[in-house]
Amino acid sequence: MSTSHTVKTLDCPNGSVVHLVGTAHFSRESIEDVRRTVRETKPNVVVLELCQHRQLILSYGEEEILREARTMNLAKMRSVIKRDGFVAGITQSIFLKFSAELTEKLGMAPGGEFRAGYQEALAINARVVLGDRIIGITFKRALAALSFWQRIRFTYLLLQSLTSDIDITPEEVERLKTQDMVQLLTGELGAQFPSILNVFVSERDQILAYSLMLAANCAQQPYGPPVTVVGVMGIGHLPGIEANWNQTLDIKDLLIVPQPSRTAQIVWKGTGLVFKLGLLSLGVGCVYFVGRKVFSHFRSL
Repeated sequence: MSTSHTVKTLDCPNGSVVHLVGTAHFSRESIEDVRRTVRETKPNVVVLELCQHRQLILSYGEEEILREARTMNLAKMRSVIKRDGFVAGITQSIFLKFSAELTEKLGMAPGGEFRAGYQEALAINARVVLGDRIIGITFKRALAALSFWQRIRFTYLLLQSLTSDIDITPEEVERLKTQDMVQLLTGELGAQFPSILNVFVSERDQILAYSLMLAANCAQQPYGPPVTVVGVMGIGHLPGIEANWNQTLDIKDLLIVPQPSRTAQIVWKGTGLVFKLGLLSLGVGCVYFVGRKVFSHFRSL
């Protein structure tokens, strides 16, 4: 197999081999790395850094992804909030908004590396595994890890980002093509909220490593027969996956959402009510402002 600095080979005690492709979102080079690795190694299993809630990205074509991103609106945000709860839904909506705006600015849709891995796996009849934790659980665990005052500040930053546009330079565009989205999205956020960084990166490093070992039949003894696996992962996860490789991992507690205290439940319900009242007030204010303008216009005729 041709070598690449983005591809790591991990050995398993049962003789399985895992070719780990480190990818960057919005990178055509990453797409080619994935295609080349699958074609050259002909794996039995391809593991993708996706979950069930994000698997639709595999069935959409590039134009469909771009169209969906460009039609990101309040109705779509509301459906996410309804599914995942107020703050977790708002958080995920920010990520979707961020991705949609980057799609507009970069001219290509995210997830191309995952679609490439999926398509190449189908071509050789390899099994496809979605190896990541459900995104809603990740968001809820991140929020549960924050203190009361951190949650207040975090909510403020989320609401602020809903009304702001992404200002990106040509240099930053090039950086986006060579960095993993996890690193980009959690860089500044992780500095202010280290517990969020732990949930988004460190916990998922363990989960992804476990998924890869499970696919390679070496997660638990007695080991299964040796197979060849290709893992398509954000390059920011590679060091953590390697650090957890061939370790005994128990990820059960990482797949559940800690139950908030009664006080926390009351606080978040109150926060949600305040936000909804704020949106209602904003809507009424806009109607009043526009109505006055229209009325003044007709009076001047």
